[in-house]
Amino acid sequence: MNVLHVCCAPDLVSTVFKMEELRDSKFFFYNPNIFPEEEFFRRYKAFKEVCESLSVVCPEPSYHPEDFSKILDSYVDEKEGGIRCSKCIELRLKKTAEMAKSIGAESFSTTLLASPRKSVKLITLIGDKIANDLSIEFISGNFRVDRGKLNTLIRGIYKQDYCGCQASLSEKEKEREIRDARDRERLERDFGDLVDLWRFRGEVVLRSEIPVNDISELKKLIGIIKPATLFDDLEDAELKNKRWLKTGTYNCRILKEKDQ
Repeated sequence: MNVLHVCCAPDLVSTVFKMEELRDSKFFFYNPNIFPEEEFFRRYKAFKEVCESLSVVCPEPSYHPEDFSKILDSYVDEKEGGIRCSKCIELRLKKTAEMAKSIGAESFSTTLLASPRKSVKLITLIGDKIANDLSIEFISGNFRVDRGKLNTLIRGIYKQDYCGCQASLSEKEKEREIRDARDRERLERDFGDLVDLWRFRGEVVLRSEIPVNDISELKKLIGIIKPATLFDDLEDAELKNKRWLKTGTYNCRILKEKDQ
């Protein structure tokens, strides 16, 4: 038997897609780093949905942020990817290995190996050390799969936009503020008469709302505003048969009347 630590739903899908044999593992959703509590249960709900789609047993939720509090307090000012993250990975993998030992499992592994934001090498080093200390096998490898191949499998499944802890959330928010300020400045500089279109950032914008005809200028503007979706209510000839408007730095989904 193997115990598979699950960090999030998308990485679980990637893991079982790449490593079919791990589908038969006992899943362990242990993530005391996730903040706030509502975010933990949002990710757990997505995990449960994937378990149901895989027809496997989903463990009951167990949230213990106190397990992570000492790490957070000691390394709160560390940058994402630094020692705080290493300690967090170690905490979760050690707990997984201990659980595996307690039920007589021969091995353990983690869906963190599928995360595009984590170092496979670092996770493997930590996992191998814990395995050696506890005399149990750690199943490692690169479990990443091109997300384009997983789109149909994870469509509608919640995908978080930060690692999990309070410090990573704060760092993400600061980065977002910097990007917003930079893009707002670009909009005012390059499209001063269209500043009101900023209200569509992250929202759906109608093609008819954008008084720009040149496709290169349209791409530049969309790349600055970054709306969630461009609704082509004009049936723009330049957007014919396109599902995405690729701006170079940002890909915006194109929705057409027939898609409604």
